Amino acid sequence: MKQFLPLLVFTTGFSVALAADNKSADQAIVGAEHAAIGMGSGPNIILKNTHPDAQWFGNAGLGLFIHWGIASVKAINISHPMIAYLPRGLMSEDTRERLLQTKDFRGQDGKSRCVIPSEYFDQAKEFNPKNFDPDQWMKAAKEAGFTYAVLTTKHHEGFAMWPSAYGDFSTRNYMGGRDLVKEWVDACRKYGIKIGLYYSGPDFYFDREYMNFVARSTAQEHPEFPELDVNFNPRTTKKSPEWIAEHQKAFATMFNGQVEELLTRYGKIDMIWFDGDVLKWVGTNHFISLERMRELQPGIVINPRTHKAGDYTTFERTLKIDKPIKSWGELCDTWTTTWSHVDNLPFRAPHYVLGNLTACHALNINYLIGVGPTKEGEFVPEIYKNFAILGDWMKVNHDAVTRAKSLPDSERASVPASALDKSRYLFVQANSKGKYAEDLLPATDVALTLTGVEKPLSVILTSDGKPLDFTYIDNKITIQLPAYKRSTGVDVVKVDF
Repeated sequence: MKQFLPLLVFTTGFSVALAADNKSADQAIVGAEHAAIGMGSGPNIILKNTHPDAQWFGNAGLGLFIHWGIASVKAINISHPMIAYLPRGLMSEDTRERLLQTKDFRGQDGKSRCVIPSEYFDQAKEFNPKNFDPDQWMKAAKEAGFTYAVLTTKHHEGFAMWPSAYGDFSTRNYMGGRDLVKEWVDACRKYGIKIGLYYSGPDFYFDREYMNFVARSTAQEHPEFPELDVNFNPRTTKKSPEWIAEHQKAFATMFNGQVEELLTRYGKIDMIWFDGDVLKWVGTNHFISLERMRELQPGIVINPRTHKAGDYTTFERTLKIDKPIKSWGELCDTWTTTWSHVDNLPFRAPHYVLGNLTACHALNINYLIGVGPTKEGEFVPEIYKNFAILGDWMKVNHDAVTRAKSLPDSERASVPASALDKSRYLFVQANSKGKYAEDLLPATDVALTLTGVEKPLSVILTSDGKPLDFTYIDNKITIQLPAYKRSTGVDVVKVDF
């Protein structure tokens, strides 16, 4: 039985399939979402904060990404449904007129129907998560083995999840000043989970009076198509340069003020997770500096997406490296196909999540996996079910994907592997053709190799603690893992010296 084809071949000597099915589709989604918020693919400056309070990130292992906002009212993907994508290729005048009359625009997948931006923003009037209980969320996250979590405090939609003194689109204006961020931060602190705050620079609400709600990529392909306003009507007027300059100044004031609120209202914050290139988006760079943020939070970890400089390298949905990184890194991904909660979407199977976690860790990269709460402020049962499966695995293998690091340069393994003191952990991915439970294939016998090492004292399968047969010749261990001992997730073989 063949395993599915590897996407990444690492110079450490192993190959692994990571997000093997629909790789091109995943990359297309990422590209479209990044283009919508002005993000390019240029290099970032990686600084790696040396403050003692920041060092947790290098061994964080597993993080929980929580995308939540007013999109949950209609249970749609967050922010991006407001962006209209035009048909590729030649567009007839009849097609253009039909789209302008019906406003039947499609999203980046060409299938999902867009939401008229003004109607999207109206969801704020109905957003009132009466069952929001972050204590329940974070207790379950802790038991599942998550060491840090990141909450969307404001996505591109522009709605701030705390009563901000800046702007007119936050819980201060719509929820009587309820501070959802504070409630969540308190729950994280209670369970010892590192606190990360997501903040989007691009803001569709703040810019609604003059931004074009047609996707930049297809707008460039169809320059004859008019810009669309907040009601998906053709925009008939242009703002003056003076108006735009004042707007940019107001934008920077809001951006700086809201970031300072996030970094001063809630005690120690471990991470801020920016999104979007504000220089490209707004056209000005008068934004809060890394130095100012470190004055407010000396031990904070900052990603580089907005300032083009930060403490670690970010990857999204797929990895594009072939060897362990020497600095810090993180792969963010979704547990379903969207960032926020959408009804009835299937969850990726444990073999996929654990496969990504272990492959990432072998490369010294943290894995940040995303879920979305409902409009009531609840996690759906599938989230807790998957947390429990993940937690059972992490109870046995926690050290292998948190404390351990990548193999020494002198050692090579035939599968993803990590090293901790005198132990080595070999991660055996499940046989599968894709991301979902139905994609699992029958287990097969596997022969694992680890080279450049001394003779081991013991070799065991961590799931049952029992020894495995192995041979040792010329600094090379060959380990036999029979099919009947394998699971439907990721099996871990521990080698002790």
